[in-house]
Amino acid sequence: MLVFPACRLRIALCGLLLAAGVGACAGSKGTIGAVLGQRADGRLFVREVPRNLAAAREGLRAGDEILLINGRDVRSMSSKEVHQVLEGDVGDSVKLTLVRGDTVVRATLRLTPATRFP
Repeated sequence: MLVFPACRLRIALCGLLLAAGVGACAGSKGTIGAVLGQRADGRLFVREVPRNLAAAREGLRAGDEILLINGRDVRSMSSKEVHQVLEGDVGDSVKLTLVRGDTVVRATLRLTPATRFP
């Protein structure tokens, strides 16, 4: 699901896979299992972390700011590029560097099967 408000781009990663129908999630498509929001200045934030998916398993929290995905600065990425670097097959790894308050957090997420958010 992509929503384009004036100053914020909201990305529901699993929802993107579901946009073409439930069949789009069949097979080996994976997700980090988080709803992200990208501001006009390119900053990327975790908005929601549904239970039992990769992001929750690695301790991501709503409000975390994602700085790097696989070593790439997210501020230079379009929403399409963010989606492309976060998609893959179930079991693939994605490395995130994020900020939580005053702390830098590094996490490696193994993509989980894409399912509908509860």
